[in-house]
Amino acid sequence: MGIIMADIVGIMGGTFNPVHKGHIAIAKAAHEQFNISQILVMPSYSPAYKDNSKIVSAVHRCNMIKLAINNYNYMSLSTLEIERGGKTYTADTLKLMKDDYDNIYFIIGADSLFTLDKWYMPDYICSHCHILAANRDNHSIDELTRQKEILINKYNASIDFISCKDYPFSSTHIRNEAAAGHDISSFVGKEVAEYITANRLYN
Repeated sequence: MGIIMADIVGIMGGTFNPVHKGHIAIAKAAHEQFNISQILVMPSYSPAYKDNSKIVSAVHRCNMIKLAINNYNYMSLSTLEIERGGKTYTADTLKLMKDDYDNIYFIIGADSLFTLDKWYMPDYICSHCHILAANRDNHSIDELTRQKEILINKYNASIDFISCKDYPFSSTHIRNEAAAGHDISSFVGKEVAEYITANRLYN
């Protein structure tokens, strides 16, 4: 998978349908602010909590990730969840990785802090990784701090916040723009935009 083993590893999971500049900005910020030597960008095979009907193939999503992270030597594509197949649960992924890494940083959007207790085995997740949450200006600092304290008190979670530039667009918006024939390079970069066009992914 082209992964460089490291004492501290960051995992950024997601559908990446498609990967975009917001994802890359979060990974860069996590690397810089928390001295994470290697970040694994890990696309899910079949997300447990999403409608899969509009998700392009794993091959295409992996190829787009490779293009997006090509210039960052501390980012690697991990196909662990793709190879496992089936529904993807974070707790299961952490179980598979715990013997290889002493310190796992799990990178999520701050929105996920408000649903984490509804995930599969949230107690296991909180006890086997350090959570880094990136806010997209959807919540105030006070709201995030309160939710952080709730998770700390309930699960003894270890949580920090990533400070990074907000990219006010989503993968859904990008897919809609691509379907309309609009230029999406400002959202995903030139190489990924060309790949999407060449393969007619979201038409």
